[in-house]
Amino acid sequence: MDRIRHIINLKSRYVAGLRGDTADATGTLRRYVSGFSRTLLGTVAAQACAYLSMTIVARMLGVESFGRLGTVQATLVAVFGVSTLGIGITSTRYVARYRATDPTRAGRIMGLCALTSLCSGLLFSGVLLLFAGVISTRLFHADYLATAIRITAPYCLLMTMNAHQLGALLGFEAYGRLLRAQALQGATTLVLTVALVSRLGFNGAVLSLPLAAAFAWLYMHRELTAECRGQGVRTTFRNAWSERGLLMSFALPSSFSGIVGNAAIWWAQGALVRAGGMQEMGLWTAASAFRSMALLAPSVLNRVSGPILSSLHDHETGAAYRRTLWSSTAVATAGTAITALLILLAGPFLLTTFGAGYARARILLPLALGSAVIEVYACSVYQAMFAHARMMYQLLIISVWGTVLTLVAFLAIPGQLAQGLALSYFVSWFVSAVGYTLIARKLLALRGCGKLNLAALPEAIEP
Repeated sequence: MDRIRHIINLKSRYVAGLRGDTADATGTLRRYVSGFSRTLLGTVAAQACAYLSMTIVARMLGVESFGRLGTVQATLVAVFGVSTLGIGITSTRYVARYRATDPTRAGRIMGLCALTSLCSGLLFSGVLLLFAGVISTRLFHADYLATAIRITAPYCLLMTMNAHQLGALLGFEAYGRLLRAQALQGATTLVLTVALVSRLGFNGAVLSLPLAAAFAWLYMHRELTAECRGQGVRTTFRNAWSERGLLMSFALPSSFSGIVGNAAIWWAQGALVRAGGMQEMGLWTAASAFRSMALLAPSVLNRVSGPILSSLHDHETGAAYRRTLWSSTAVATAGTAITALLILLAGPFLLTTFGAGYARARILLPLALGSAVIEVYACSVYQAMFAHARMMYQLLIISVWGTVLTLVAFLAIPGQLAQGLALSYFVSWFVSAVGYTLIARKLLALRGCGKLNLAALPEAIEP
């Protein structure tokens, strides 16, 4: 009986402590609108600055050197995707769960995530330093990139630690603080990149990557410290290791998903460089910029959805949770489709902002933008696995995604070059979207339409 009373008290305290009234649809919608609008503003500011700096750099460097920069960035993204070890989404999931019901435990989890991200960032930055020569020679057949990869190695350390901070702020639903941090990050990146490229050319573009990451970490750290103080959650390393079960059950499968997915992307882009050279990589980098534009708003919506759907799963009826999941999926997918169509129609004009040499990237846009629409649908449905803390399913789907991407790239890139890579993205995301849908339907059926009963509630409170 004491255990049952404890569980009921935890649930009551959490519902009372949530920002906004999650007991009705109006409260949920208010949280979505507030979170989405603020996070979107911050992300748009950051991405607009990134896009502006990219177009300036593309004009300054030319297609081939821009392709070299894209190759270095692809390497960083691949290694960074592995080094995060799923810590960012782990912070989001469990800060959202415990920030009101058990602030002490939330602080321990944040301490564990901070230590893990520090160790992982140091490890993978060291990997880049030690194996830059092997990566540049064996994967890209471009040994002259080794020095550039070594210079950017600190990027992995800084952005891995930043992933935990970003995830924790999302778990707190501190969207105003994210807005400030992202806006400052975007402005700083723009100024740094343009200043360094104008003086040092390609080397300046490379140097700007770790420097911008350092400022991004600083801005996010300042906001997270203030938010923890305001919510009464103190990051602590005492007894943090007692929360290691979260790493095994949630973060580890997420980590393996990152390893598989980023390895597949890295290999496919390496295949493009080997088959078509840096110019083809430059064309793909330009097309990917427009793909990222289409993904911007829905990625923000999915960031906001994560903590909200988690709390609905744990503390509201299954009907409300199910309705919210499919509604957010429909809004995100429809919005992306409209945005992708507008970008496709304006594609020839938009490509001229990069320079005359990028006109051939136009043929990549239909497949690149089509894959973006499917990716948004898949990632929206994935939120069910996140809310249910069933990350082994995510590992399964990403393994299929990586296998399909690699296979299609292997078959299509030699003959179609960058267009073959775009095709591999389209096919792999289509296959994974089917898998996500089937698994989400299964999880929703298991969850049921009512409130979690007392027998199931301990699983929602403790991993």
